[in-house]
Amino acid sequence: MNLLHLFDLSLEGRRDAAALDFIGSDGRRETRTFGEIEDSSNRLAHVLADRGFAAGNRLCLQLPNSVEFIELFLACIKLGVIFVPINILYREREVEHIVRDAGPKALIGAGELAALVRAAQSSGSRPRPPVSLEGDTPAAIVYTSGTTGASKGAVLTHNNFAANGLNLIVCWQISHVDRLLLPLPLFHVHGLGNGVHTWLISGCRMCLLERFEHQKAAAILSEFRPTLFFGVPT
Repeated sequence: MNLLHLFDLSLEGRRDAAALDFIGSDGRRETRTFGEIEDSSNRLAHVLADRGFAAGNRLCLQLPNSVEFIELFLACIKLGVIFVPINILYREREVEHIVRDAGPKALIGAGELAALVRAAQSSGSRPRPPVSLEGDTPAAIVYTSGTTGASKGAVLTHNNFAANGLNLIVCWQISHVDRLLLPLPLFHVHGLGNGVHTWLISGCRMCLLERFEHQKAAAILSEFRPTLFFGVPT
């Protein structure tokens, strides 16, 4: 089993259901169904494959929360490319350490992502790439915060992420009727592993914020009316 077997409960099983509401820090809003996310991530996977990415390659990503962040993560999962998210607040020396340590095929920032998205949008409908993935296949390398030394890359497999997501869903009894408000950064394992994965497996509706802003929090809570909220006190 791999993560796609679990994610397909929503990506394929709930294609027409409203899946994701995104709110940018500038007030920009976007909404996606699970089917739209599936199709967009398929196109991105083919764009990456056309640029030479293959299973086992690493891809570093340094971006704030966005719809495209999630779609690129799914594209990597579908190709077997190891996803390496980088904190957007890291300084040059910290980014250089991760890039040197992870050995990625590429580092993607805002400019590179925009080019990938344009290429994907112009490519037309594409099926999911035929890649065989095992449970012990690495899915991501997530770096520690580095508070006591240099950041260390934790290799997380499909099985690691699956066990974490399923345990959370069972313990918290998350289902498709829930509404998840997620302001946590997706470059952090809490936002990615606890947030994105439980959302995709359960098929609930998620409101993703580009970042948490306390001035807007009350209005968003009142409007979206979440049943789930993941937060970290500063």
